[in-house]
Amino acid sequence: VCVTGGTPSLELSLRALGIGPGDEVITSPYTFVATASAIFKVGATPVFADVEAGTLNLDAASAEAAITSRTKALMPVHIGGCPANMDAINAVAKQHNLYVIEDACQAWGAECGGQRVGPIGDLGGFSFQASKNINAGEGGIIVTNDLTLYERAWALHNVGRIPGVSRYE
Repeated sequence: VCVTGGTPSLELSLRALGIGPGDEVITSPYTFVATASAIFKVGATPVFADVEAGTLNLDAASAEAAITSRTKALMPVHIGGCPANMDAINAVAKQHNLYVIEDACQAWGAECGGQRVGPIGDLGGFSFQASKNINAGEGGIIVTNDLTLYERAWALHNVGRIPGVSRYE
């Protein structure tokens, strides 16, 4: 789903998952301000977990220790194109029934375990901002392997329209 920027790609991903006021999203403190801003924009609270010393990416064990009854998702950041340990993060998410939104805004072309980052979690957001290696000056995109989540994100971006339907429903 094409959107206006990387921040909206993360915000609409959160909205597509029904994350909002009262919810918590665990993320990395080592990131651009857009990661936390997207969480705040939906009314949720960012909770910062520690990063791994070798990668500076979200540490899965630290993220797990930060989980509360209000936690709805993990948002790893593939900082500077270096992928987070998605196997470990997805394992924590699965164990605690949480969503995973990948902040892949800085990670065009990056791979983790032979998979391109973005749709390894439930949803992933990319940026086309001028400083990115694939850019259009601005813009962004949401990626997923889940048709239902794609349709929700598409509808949110397109004033509530349903994909393939030419009128409002």
